[in-house]
Amino acid sequence: MPTPFIDFRPAQVMGQKEVYVCYYVVDPTSDKLKRMRIRCNRIRNPRERTRYAALLCSEINRKLYNGWNPLIVEDSAASKRVSIVEAATNFVRQKEKDLRKDSIRSYRSKLSFFIRWCEKAGISDWLCGRFMNSHAANILDEYGEGERSTYAYNSMLQFLKSLFRSFVANGFASRNPFAAFKGKKRETKHRVIIPKQDRKRILNYFHKREMGEYVAMIRLCFRYLIRPKEMLMLRLRDIDFDTGLLHIPPEVSKNHNERIIALGYDVMKYFLGLQKEGTRSDNYIFSTNFKPGDRLYTTKNMFTVWQRMRVHLSMPDTYHFYSLKDTGITEMLDSGMPSKFVKDLAGHRSLAMTERYLHFADAKRILKSNKTRF
Repeated sequence: MPTPFIDFRPAQVMGQKEVYVCYYVVDPTSDKLKRMRIRCNRIRNPRERTRYAALLCSEINRKLYNGWNPLIVEDSAASKRVSIVEAATNFVRQKEKDLRKDSIRSYRSKLSFFIRWCEKAGISDWLCGRFMNSHAANILDEYGEGERSTYAYNSMLQFLKSLFRSFVANGFASRNPFAAFKGKKRETKHRVIIPKQDRKRILNYFHKREMGEYVAMIRLCFRYLIRPKEMLMLRLRDIDFDTGLLHIPPEVSKNHNERIIALGYDVMKYFLGLQKEGTRSDNYIFSTNFKPGDRLYTTKNMFTVWQRMRVHLSMPDTYHFYSLKDTGITEMLDSGMPSKFVKDLAGHRSLAMTERYLHFADAKRILKSNKTRF
């Protein structure tokens, strides 16, 4: 549960000889309450002075409860009366126009968490400018709890930074409370290579269950280095059934780099079977139950089937579906295939990213082979 946050203390009439109205508001530069005083002694008549102080006190409290803060620049946060939730929802709606479907799902998930947190904290109807550093710290602390990965935490932080940058740009807030927060240091990725004998057992498991579609996905990941998320976004129209070429469009590729891959007979045999079914060309290749359809399937479904197989065959927890891609890259390099070719096939941004896999193989032989032009 988020820590309750008080961003003001109501105004009160104070003093006897020197009458003044006193209240507290949060200083946006320090996130601490700052005392504000308005002296009323310029009114000489004691009765009028007391009456004026009471009216002033009432007016200040009305403004405080409506989100006013005299320390926030008037022409920014206080001038545009848009609630945090409304502004955040509009931000995501605008973003969706330029995002891929999987990215839209990610943005909506983060927005949902942000809205739920604001509701629990009782600030969902606040103006954007009232969101302070202490709020930012609380929401990040809560999101970082549990089993969320460093990647997930850093992704949420980037989302919140972008969200409040848009608030500042639109004049809803005068500052970005997430600007000073830094992401967590990412753990070193531990790549696991699946031995040949275990890969054979995995294929036999799916063959026995007549899951040809899952076998095709395994081969696409291992042999052609296609990422699980990319795979699920491919459509039948991306296959050239005459030439055996698979087109990975920029909007599907993780790095937005278009790729053309020549497929072998075993995978094309499966795809040709799909063509005979007369399915629509705009259908996803792997949709519900990994068969062609119009629904974008999630990697969660893919990984659930993989986990079930792993438990059944008593294989290590370190064997992930993505390990097939790591295994494929390593074996290609180990066979002497030039790392530039492997880089292009895998869709890596740089050669250095591909050559991280060299320590799994015979590095000296591979580096010598890479001098050969391809």
